[in-house]
Amino acid sequence: MLKAILPLTLLLISSLCSAEGISGIWQHPKDPVWIEVTATAGHGLAVRNDSDPSSIGFAVLKEVTVGDQKGRWTGQVFVPQLGDYKRVELSLPTADTLKMKVKIGFLRRSLEWTRVSEVPETP
Repeated sequence: MLKAILPLTLLLISSLCSAEGISGIWQHPKDPVWIEVTATAGHGLAVRNDSDPSSIGFAVLKEVTVGDQKGRWTGQVFVPQLGDYKRVELSLPTADTLKMKVKIGFLRRSLEWTRVSEVPETP
C-alpha cells in the first residue's frame, strides 16, 4: 500500500513545484503591461496596464494547467485583436522568461514576457 502511495505523492509534489515555476509577475516585452500569474489558481491577472488602467484585474490567462511535457503548461490567453480567448502553450526558456505560444489556424505567434520582482510605481 505504501509503495503505491509514494509515487502518487511524488507526482503530486512534482506537479505543484512545476506549476509554481510560472508563478510571479511578468512584464510585456513592448507594452506597459504587467500580469501576475498564480499557477495554483490557474490564472494570470493584469496588475498594471498604462494604456488601459480599467483592465486591472482582468484575466489575461485562464485555465492554466501543467502540460504533458515537463516545463510546459497549457491554458487560454486573451487575444485583444480577436476579442476572445485562444489556446496557449506556456514554457520557461529561462527562469526569467515566460514564452506564450498561440496557434490560430496556420498562424503562430510567440511572445516572451520577462519576470520582474515587483510592479514598478506609476510615473
